Amino acid sequence: MIIDKDAKLFGKINIVDFCIILVIIAAAVFVAIKLKGGSTVTVVEKPIEMKFYVPDIEDFRVEAMAVGDNLYDDSKNLFLGKITNLDIQEAAIFNADAQGNTIKSNKEGYSSVEITTELKATPFENGILIAGNRYGVGHSLTIRAGKSFIYLRISGIKELD
Repeated sequence: MIIDKDAKLFGKINIVDFCIILVIIAAAVFVAIKLKGGSTVTVVEKPIEMKFYVPDIEDFRVEAMAVGDNLYDDSKNLFLGKITNLDIQEAAIFNADAQGNTIKSNKEGYSSVEITTELKATPFENGILIAGNRYGVGHSLTIRAGKSFIYLRISGIKELD
């Protein structure tokens, strides 16, 4: 019999004592797992060129940033590199003409901008990893570049030699 008339398990240990021992063992295992933490991943940061594109932005916001300014992900306050190039073109605004065809047009006081930065990040199969945050081409985000706040997309990521 598993529990005898004296409430002892296999006639040797009291059932209450046995439950207390199980709780202590479970707590010790839990603490050991928490202290050890998850698996360790080796992070190898490499030089990365990252490009951002905005098709239409007010000229006053373009004028508030310059090559050499720092660029940050505004929602995470995460450094995304120093601006190395600003390619400023006419705004890329698409509208329908009288026949319903889509045409590219310009908008007074607006430009399109491709911002290039250089930074250190960890490449992975779908983009790059910066301080545990994943970024890939097509990712939309709000950035701070110089004194400007801009909503744009990542248009390119490449590893530098």
